[in-house]
Amino acid sequence: MLPWFYRNEQGIVMPLVLVVFSALLLLVFTALTVTSAENKESVWHSQKIQAYYLAKSGAETLATYLMETAYTAEFAEMVQILDDISNKTSDPVKIEDGRLLIETVRRTENGQEKLDIISHGNYKGVTETVTVTLQITIEDGEDYDPSTAQHAVVVFDTDTVKSFQLTNGAFIEGDVVLNTTKENAVVFRGGGDFNIKKGALYLPHGADPHWVIDTDRGASNGEAPPEYKKPGLPDWQWINNWAFWKNIEEGVKFMTMPAYPSAVFPEPVFPDFPHLPPAKNPIFTTPQDKVYYLTEDGYYEKIHPTSGRTIKVDLAGGDRIIRVKHFQMDGNIELMNVGKNSKLILYVEDYFSTGTWSFNGNGNPENVQVYYAGAKPIILNGSTRFSGNIFVKQANLTLTAGGKMRGNVVTLGNHVEVSGGSSAESMALYAPLAHVEMGGSGQILGAVICRSFSRAGGGNAGIIYKPVGYQIPGEFFASRKSITINYDENPWR
Repeated sequence: MLPWFYRNEQGIVMPLVLVVFSALLLLVFTALTVTSAENKESVWHSQKIQAYYLAKSGAETLATYLMETAYTAEFAEMVQILDDISNKTSDPVKIEDGRLLIETVRRTENGQEKLDIISHGNYKGVTETVTVTLQITIEDGEDYDPSTAQHAVVVFDTDTVKSFQLTNGAFIEGDVVLNTTKENAVVFRGGGDFNIKKGALYLPHGADPHWVIDTDRGASNGEAPPEYKKPGLPDWQWINNWAFWKNIEEGVKFMTMPAYPSAVFPEPVFPDFPHLPPAKNPIFTTPQDKVYYLTEDGYYEKIHPTSGRTIKVDLAGGDRIIRVKHFQMDGNIELMNVGKNSKLILYVEDYFSTGTWSFNGNGNPENVQVYYAGAKPIILNGSTRFSGNIFVKQANLTLTAGGKMRGNVVTLGNHVEVSGGSSAESMALYAPLAHVEMGGSGQILGAVICRSFSRAGGGNAGIIYKPVGYQIPGEFFASRKSITINYDENPWR
């Protein structure tokens, strides 16, 4: 939503608050610089300079707003924003002795769509006009793939205290990105070494790490490095025991934060399940001590390998598409006759139960796609081995007690647990609505994208960032259009 509203039919939907604050700051600055010059120059020239800076402030602020919003906004939202502001004129805004008015002209030049922002600044009756031109580019985006993540952890939560916690000596290897400025949102406890190793903690621009980070490392950790000194406080006065530089090997850094949902981190699209003909053997179990072969697409009431027995799914060099109401694992699922791009695509309606089993355990994760629509939690435990990609519509997911997984998880559930010696290799865990909880010696080799995160204890790193080796299927995300906005060549005049 844009930060101001229509005042009349000629009014323009623009970020007035941002314009006003930016203009006020520039007015204060220019007032200080111009006052000393008034003794040498005419009052008219002084007012002309004030009017120019007021006009440029308005144009620059709106341009910056549009470019940054295009980076994070959904395509449809950005289309609406541009439609709302294009070819409009704002109501004049009074700022002390000045006034600001902005026009926009949207046009096409040599096949390139452009937006002229024409800003009129008036100071004590003297008017100056500044124009900046932006390029608008609309592209058909590729299927989004979170397996290309460049950070160990990305946390979206902006409102919760303790949205990111590493306690009892827990640590992570790789960069951590947090979209929060909340007090005590980051908690570090215990451990004599870094809590974030081989990486930095990224916060939004303007965030105060002394305010955001709560650590138990206090004055005994020595004087703050110059970049972390708190203005106005003596070196001996500590905030929240804030020797946080001892927690983060590569320090605190700042960046523009992505949001969810956005063009950068889109909302997953859980599919409608296909209508398939009933299978000839709708209740597929393994009553005898032998290998069973599943060779037919279709709808099954139940698939249940029992007593450690094996079902071999014949992909016949292509895809095998199965929809099942009740999927229970007390045995093994193996793939056979796997072609170059073959997949087992498994739609599970309302029951996904796991025992001691192997699902494509030694195979390529890219050959398996599982969609689970039920509410009962998925638990991968014991000697469970799973190699594939899972899309969970609503259920919680637990990987515990030595369970092992290769591949990626996309979930719209609200809780994911990795604990008890379990591990996930080459994984992108995309859980934008979930709290991800790690404990014991549970470990992820890959990347995590989540609402909030906690890791307690354990001798191993909770997450070790590694480029994910297996791509998340494009079918988990809608193909997307994107809008980018940049300055035109020689934009100012």
